[in-house]
Amino acid sequence: MKQTTKLLLGMAAMAALLSSATLAMAQNATTGTLNGTVMDAQKAVLPGATVVATHLPTGTAYETTTQADGRFTINAVRVGGPYTVSASIAGFKRQELTDVLVGLGESKVVDFTLALETVQETVTVTAESPIIDTARAGAAANVQSEALEALPTISRSINDFARTSPYFNTNTDSATGGEMVSVAGRSNRYNNMQIDGAVNNDVFGLASTGTPGGQTGTQPVSLDAIQEIQLVVSPYDVRQGGFSGGGINAVTKTGTNSLHGSAYFFGRNQDWVGAIPAVVTPANPGGADTKVGSFADKQYGFSLGGPIVKSKAFYFGNVDW
Repeated sequence: MKQTTKLLLGMAAMAALLSSATLAMAQNATTGTLNGTVMDAQKAVLPGATVVATHLPTGTAYETTTQADGRFTINAVRVGGPYTVSASIAGFKRQELTDVLVGLGESKVVDFTLALETVQETVTVTAESPIIDTARAGAAANVQSEALEALPTISRSINDFARTSPYFNTNTDSATGGEMVSVAGRSNRYNNMQIDGAVNNDVFGLASTGTPGGQTGTQPVSLDAIQEIQLVVSPYDVRQGGFSGGGINAVTKTGTNSLHGSAYFFGRNQDWVGAIPAVVTPANPGGADTKVGSFADKQYGFSLGGPIVKSKAFYFGNVDW
C-alpha cells in the first residue's frame, strides 16, 4: 500500500513538472513591463509606496506597491501608450510621470523621487526614451504605429518595415519571386514570425518568405491591423526562443475609448506601365515597341475600432480585399 501511494505521488509530481515546463515554453513577448525605484530626496528607498500606471487610450489601470528595497515591477502591460504613472505614500507628495511609452517586449524603467509633504512645490517629470536602452534583451528594434503609418510601402508587406533594421536584408527568390528575409547573414529558413505571441511560420518550408501563403504573395496579417513590430536578432529573452535566426514579433491593434478607423485603395493596370523599347538592329530598323498585356491589380480595405463599454470592453475589426 505504501509503495502504491509513493508511486501515485511521484506520477503526480512528474505531471505537474511537465505542465509547468509546457507553460514556460509557451511564453511569448506580446506585452511590456514597467519597473523602477521609489526614493526620497536623500536617495533612501521607500517601501510600501503605491504605484499606479494608467493606459490613457483605454483607461486601463495597473497598480502595485514597492518592495522592501523600494523597487516595483508591473508585468504584462499594454504595448504603446501614452501612460500616466504615479507614486504616492503617506508623508510625501504624490509624483506623476506623463507621456510614458512602453515598447513591445521592453522593460521600461520609471524611477521616482518623492518630496516631503510639507514642501509646497509642484514637480512635473516627462519621461523620454533613451537612444540606448540597457534593458533590452539582445539586439532589437521596434517599429511603432507612427512609423507604420508614415513610411511608404507598395506591397503592404511587413518585410518593407523589417528593412528599417540594418540586420534585416530582403532578397528576391529567383524561382518563386517571393521575398526572402536574411537576418545578419543567416538563412531565412531559421527565422521566426510571431503574431500576438502565436508562431506563424511555414512549417512545411514551401514558401521562400517563411510564412503560410507566401507562394501566393499573401501577408500573415493585414498591415492596418498591426500596432507595433519588434525585430530581434539572436535574443536571450526567455520569452523568445526556438529559432536561431531573426525574429519578427508583431502585436495587433485593439479598440480604445475613442472611435477610430482607416481606409485605403490601391490600383494599377497596363496603362500605368510604359512600353518596352524595341531593339533597333540592321535587320529590324523600324521595330515597334512592345506593350505590356492587359492586367488589373486592385487592393482596398478598411479598419474600425472603438468602445463597447467605456474603459472596460472594446472592439476592432479589419477587412482587406
